[in-house]
Amino acid sequence: MKIDIQNLQNIAKIDKNKILECADYVLKAMGEDDAELSLVLVNDMYIRNLNWKYRRNDSATDVLAFPMRDSRGLSGSVLGDVVISVETAKREAGKRKKDLQEEMDLYFVHGILHLLGYDDEKIRKRKKMKAKEQEILKLFKATKL
Repeated sequence: MKIDIQNLQNIAKIDKNKILECADYVLKAMGEDDAELSLVLVNDMYIRNLNWKYRRNDSATDVLAFPMRDSRGLSGSVLGDVVISVETAKREAGKRKKDLQEEMDLYFVHGILHLLGYDDEKIRKRKKMKAKEQEILKLFKATKL
């Protein structure tokens, strides 16, 4: 497993070791032990610009994923890029009375699932993706007890 982390924000201090711990667990759980990906941590303005450029959606969002594998059949070790708005994560964690790291783990799992072909555009696929997220996060939390 190889993860390149770029921290382009100054909203919150991020523990890269906790990110790597989550990534390691998720990738192993999904059978992707040799996967490579990049994680970019940004603010709302940065992710809003990406959201507009690539999705024509003029708003900030929590996470964007840019898969590198061929959508017709998964192959190769490079999964792609996950971009997370730490600003959104911090705001949402406050609203939900959750720890920022917990919110970041959720976004990271969500992004990795997108890189692996999961989709949340339609209700049925969204339910499947949410169930997988919750399953992984529950098992990940149990390993930390």
